[in-house]
Amino acid sequence: FFIAAAFLINAAVSYGQGQRPKNIILLIGDGMGLNAVTVSDFYLENSQFRRFPYTGLVNTRSANQLITDSGAGGSAYATGERILNRSVGVDTTGKALLNVLEFAKSQKLETGIVATKAITDATPAAFYAHVSQRANLNDVAEFLLKNKVDIVIGGGRGYFLPENLGGERKDNKNLIDSLKGKGYKLPVTIDELKSTSSKDRIVALLEKKHLPRADERNFTLGDLTSIALERLSRNKKGFFAMIEGSQIDSWLHLNEYKASVNEIKDFNTAVKAALDFAVKDKNTLVIVIADHETGGLSITGGNFKEPVVKWTTKDHTAALIGVFAYGPSANLFTGIIDNYQIGRTIFKLLGK
Repeated sequence: FFIAAAFLINAAVSYGQGQRPKNIILLIGDGMGLNAVTVSDFYLENSQFRRFPYTGLVNTRSANQLITDSGAGGSAYATGERILNRSVGVDTTGKALLNVLEFAKSQKLETGIVATKAITDATPAAFYAHVSQRANLNDVAEFLLKNKVDIVIGGGRGYFLPENLGGERKDNKNLIDSLKGKGYKLPVTIDELKSTSSKDRIVALLEKKHLPRADERNFTLGDLTSIALERLSRNKKGFFAMIEGSQIDSWLHLNEYKASVNEIKDFNTAVKAALDFAVKDKNTLVIVIADHETGGLSITGGNFKEPVVKWTTKDHTAALIGVFAYGPSANLFTGIIDNYQIGRTIFKLLGK
C-alpha cells in the first residue's frame, strides 16, 4: 500500500498534479544563451525571468553536428526529433515529421506563430514547414497554405508575392491571393492588425523581409503577442502558440552588445505578456527557451550600468541554454534536458 501510494504521489507531482494545460505558449529567444539571460537580469528593469518557478538546462546539438543551426534547433522543439542542420521539419532521410502545431490543429486547438523576422525564417518555419533546405524560402512560404495556422504575425511578405508585384518569387505565384481565398485577413501595418476582429484568421506580414529592429519600431513584440493571445483564446478548447524574439540572434552574430540588449528587452515584453496572460488564465503553460547560444557572450567586468563584455565567436556555440517554465506541468522542464525532449513533452501535454 505504501509503495503504491508513494508511486501515485510521485506520478502526480511529476505531471504537475496531473493537470494538463489548456494553452501552451512557447517563447524562443533566438541565440539567447545563459549570459544573454544574465544581461536581462542585471541590466534591464523588471526582468521577467525571475518570475519563473522552474528552470532547467538544454543540450542543443543537432542530429549531425555538435553545434546546431536554427532550423534543426527549432525543429527539435517542433517535432520532438533531432534533425540535420540546414533542414526544417524533416527527418534525416528528408521525410516530413509531424510538428506540435499540426498535432494541435488535429486536436481542434487554435494555433499561432509570431516572429520579428520573416515568417519563413528557420525557427518559425520549423513549426509549419517541411523542407530539406531552409534557404528555399519560397518553398517554405507555400507550407503556410497547407498548414492552416490561425494567427501568423511577422515579416516576409516578399516570399509570398511574384517579382512583378515587388516580391521575391520567380514562379509568378501570388500566395497572398491564395491566402485571401482561404479566408485569411492580411493586414500589412500594425494599425490594420489592431483593427482586425477577434474572430478573424490572420496572416499579418508587416514587412517585405524582416521587421525593423526593436528600437526603430513603434510597437513591441509584447504588443504583437498580446494581439495574438487575445485572438487565440477565442477557442474554448485551448491553443498552442510559438513566439520568437528573432533578432536577438542577428545582433549577437555581429557581436553588437547594445543592439542585442535592445532585442532582449523587446523579448522581455513578450515574456511579460505571456506570463500576465497565464497568471490571469490559470490554465496556461509558458515555456521560455532559446534554440542555441550565439556569440559566446561573457561579462568580464564593469558595473551594473556599464558592463565589460567579450565575445568568443560570431557564430553559434554548443553551450547549454536555459529553459524557464510557469504554469501547469511546468515542473517537467527541469534538470539537464536534450532539446528534442522539449518537443516530446509538449506533444504529451497536447495529448499525444
